[in-house]
Amino acid sequence: MMHTKMIDLVARRFQVLGEPCRLRVLQALQDGPMTVNQIVDRLNGNQPNISKHLQILFDAGLVGRDRSGNSIFYSIADPVVFRLCELVCRSTARQAASVQKYAAMRRSAIPTRSNRRLKRSSLQGAR
Repeated sequence: MMHTKMIDLVARRFQVLGEPCRLRVLQALQDGPMTVNQIVDRLNGNQPNISKHLQILFDAGLVGRDRSGNSIFYSIADPVVFRLCELVCRSTARQAASVQKYAAMRRSAIPTRSNRRLKRSSLQGAR
């Protein structure tokens, strides 16, 4: 059982990962360290927005940064984030397949107009 403080920390991490732009930033960094401008170019984003998300990811311990001359390079600090994303992707794909299967079953069980007309006419003919 998780301690209350640990639950808060886990919830915070999921909150940080709940923003699609931050997931795209992490995905870009999966190829290796990059500067803010390189990330902006890769994501076709804008610099202030990407910088804001990088700061949030840094504060959460998901990315690190290293200075090299005048440039700051961001990199993945906690590669476990990719395993977590992979697990969520697999689970989401399984759930989507189940929903599609259920929806297909429901569609086949719902009578169409032509089926209803056929039923009515066969019931009327039976009288």
